[in-house]
Amino acid sequence: MTRSEAEVRAQKVDELRAQGIEPYPSQSYQRSHTTQQVHDLFSQPGNELQNEETDPEERQLRVSGRITSKRDSGKICFIDLTDATGKIQLKIEKNEVTGNPGLSFDQIKKLLDVGDFAGAVGIGCRTKRGELSIQVKELDVLSKATIPFPDAYYGVNDPETCRRHREMDLAGNLESFNRFQLRSRIIQSIRAYLVDANFYEIETPILQAIYGGAAARPFITHHNALDVDLYLRIAPELFLKRAVCGGFERVFELGRVFRNEGVDSTHNPEFTGLEVYQAYADYFDILAVVEDVMCHAATVVFGEQTEIEYQGQTISLNRQYDYSDKYPGFAGKHWQVKTMVEAVKDETGLDFEVLDLPAAIKAAEERGLNLSKLEKQSLGYVLYAVFDKLVESTLIQPTFIIDFPVEVSPLAKGHRSKPGYVERFELFIAGTEYSNGFSELNDPKEQRKRFEEQLAQKNAGDDEAHPMDEDFIEALSLGMPNCAGMGIGVDRLVMLLTNTQSIRDVVMFPTMRPVKDS
Repeated sequence: MTRSEAEVRAQKVDELRAQGIEPYPSQSYQRSHTTQQVHDLFSQPGNELQNEETDPEERQLRVSGRITSKRDSGKICFIDLTDATGKIQLKIEKNEVTGNPGLSFDQIKKLLDVGDFAGAVGIGCRTKRGELSIQVKELDVLSKATIPFPDAYYGVNDPETCRRHREMDLAGNLESFNRFQLRSRIIQSIRAYLVDANFYEIETPILQAIYGGAAARPFITHHNALDVDLYLRIAPELFLKRAVCGGFERVFELGRVFRNEGVDSTHNPEFTGLEVYQAYADYFDILAVVEDVMCHAATVVFGEQTEIEYQGQTISLNRQYDYSDKYPGFAGKHWQVKTMVEAVKDETGLDFEVLDLPAAIKAAEERGLNLSKLEKQSLGYVLYAVFDKLVESTLIQPTFIIDFPVEVSPLAKGHRSKPGYVERFELFIAGTEYSNGFSELNDPKEQRKRFEEQLAQKNAGDDEAHPMDEDFIEALSLGMPNCAGMGIGVDRLVMLLTNTQSIRDVVMFPTMRPVKDS
C-alpha cells in the first residue's frame, strides 16, 4: 500500500530522532540577517557580486525561515528559504556541508521537505545564472512540517480552505500574507494618528449588563459566579461618552465588537471597530476627523496617490469640495457632503421637504418598496427606507450623508435648525457604509425620552431597538459638554485599501459554520 505524504513526513521525524537530531529544537535561533537584508547588503555599491562570484570578504550570514522550494541535483541542492521579508536561495554543495555541526548533505536531501523551517549559515554568492544566494556551510532543522505544503505556484485556491485554515493561506499565498501585513500597518497608522492628535485610548467592557450604542442584536452569555446574563458589546459608545462626562476631552477605542447578525461580503459577527469622541465639537468637526484618519491610513498603502482601484471602480480620495459658504465654520476641502433629503431627491426625484406621510408611502411603494408597519409610522422612517433601499448603493465616490431623521438616531443631538432631524452623518464609498457619526445628545431628559421611544419600538417587534440604560442617563445628568463622536468599520476600510471583495478575506480568522463530522 502506498503511504500518504503525511505518513512519509511523519516517518522522517522518527528518522531524524533516530539519528540524534531533534526536529523541534527548543533553543532559540539567532539570525544575523533577514532575507531582505541579505538582498540589500549585496545591492550596495561595492558589495555587488558577479555571476559565479563568492563574497570576497566572506561575511557570515545567518538566516532562518521556511523552505518553500527544494531542488536536488546530484551533489548540489538548491533551497528557497522564505521569511516574513522575502526569500533567498540557499546553495548547498556536498563538499561544503559536513554535517558537523548541522545536517549532513544526505540528511538535507532525504529528510527535509518543502514546508519545514530551517536555519542556515553561510556566505553570499551569485550562481552561474546570476541569482543571489547563500553558499551554505551549516544547515539546521528548526521545525518539521508533517502535512503537505501548498503548491509553490498555485498556492491555496479554495476560498473555504483559505478562511478555515488561514495559516495554510498565509503560507501558500503571498498576496494574502501581504494583505494581512498591510492590515496591521493600517491599524497601527490609525492608532498613531489619533495619539498624535492628543486622543487618549480608553478600554471599555466587552461583557456588558446592558448592551447599547448601536441598533443590533447582541450575543448573550452567562457569568457563573455572579449568576447573571451578560451581553458581548455591540459598541463601546456609551462607556466612552461616560469617560467624557468624567473629564476626558478626546478619547477613542480600537477593538473587537460583536453583533449577532448575518454573514455576507461586508458583515462578520465579530469585527474591528474604531470609535472616537471629542468634547466641544459638533458633527462637522468629527466628520473631518473621519477624513483625516482614513486618508492617513491610505498613505500607508498608496503614499500620496489619491486615485485607487476598488473592485473595478476608480475611487478618488481627493478632498476637493468647499462647503464653507453653505455650512459656516466648516472650513477646508472635504469629500462630497449631501443631506439625506438632497440625496433622495437627486436619485429618485422624491422631495421629502414637501411630501406628507400618505404621499411619501404611496411614492415609495410605487418605486417597488415593500414598507414594514414600523416604516409606515412616520415620514422620517419612510425617508430612511427610501434612502437605504434606493440610494445608498448608488454612492460610489466618498460621500457623507448628513441630517438623519430623529426616529433612527436615538443617541444623536437634535438638529439646530431642522425639527425632526438630528446632526448625524454616514460615509458611503462604493455603495457601502464606512463610518457613522453625530453631534452627541447630552440632554439627559431628552435622552430618556429617546430611550422610551426605543422601548416602544422594541415592544412593537423591533428586536434591534435600543434598551433603556439608567447608568448612562445618570452620567449625562452629571454633565457632558457638547461632544461629537464617530465610528469607522476598520475591516471595511482594509477591504477598500487592499481592493478585497469580502470581509472574510481581511479578517484573519473569520466566523465560519463548524464542519460537522461525517
